[in-house]
Amino acid sequence: MICFDKLNGYWEEGYHYYVEIRGDRINVLDYHRRPTLATTFKCDVRALKHDRPAELTLADNVLSRAANGEPMTMIRRLTFEDGELKMLYYYTIMGETEYVLHKVDHGPFDHLEILDDKYLPALRGEWREWSKSGRSDGVLIFDGDLMSYCFSGALPVIKERIHVIRVKGSPGPALITPADLSKRDFGVMQELSIEGNMLTTRIHVCDASVPLTVFAREKDLATLAVPPEALEPVRNTMLPR
Repeated sequence: MICFDKLNGYWEEGYHYYVEIRGDRINVLDYHRRPTLATTFKCDVRALKHDRPAELTLADNVLSRAANGEPMTMIRRLTFEDGELKMLYYYTIMGETEYVLHKVDHGPFDHLEILDDKYLPALRGEWREWSKSGRSDGVLIFDGDLMSYCFSGALPVIKERIHVIRVKGSPGPALITPADLSKRDFGVMQELSIEGNMLTTRIHVCDASVPLTVFAREKDLATLAVPPEALEPVRNTMLPR
């Protein structure tokens, strides 16, 4: 069907929104590439055929809702025009913004390089959590693409499939992230950086700034040159400095 032939594929605005269209289904992703809307649509096939602006009528247009269930952000209009998707976005606080999306030949994660083959074999096994006192019993365990974070005698706090990635062209370290690349952290823990013979991350703690968390092989713990950020004190962010 000509409507789907012209629209099928990936569309990018460049930062705020990403769209995938397959048949009469549309998936909208936010700037983190997290799914915010999956719905169906209808379009004016005659307008498309004659290269006139064609509106895509969404079965559901709400991107997010407030705590009381009321719509907070939405797509007020989505139009295919001159080879572009023009999305009229509405936020109850800020009003309307038009985003223009262009068709691309790659998916929303093309900016990432997957490095599993290079890093997963070297990660395999246990990585102990470093502590100034030397008494931490936290441990990361890697088994193929499965990562677990646990403490002695307790069930895993994290047990999740992973990827090792790098942003293409970035000089920064390789990162361990969830296999679902739209997540980018593990809930209680940020993504992990691979820094030579150590892995570094931050634990999420409400209302507090915490030092960098460092993991290493047990044989390296005694001689580990930890970053200065690992020596920072815990600071309550709710109290004045």
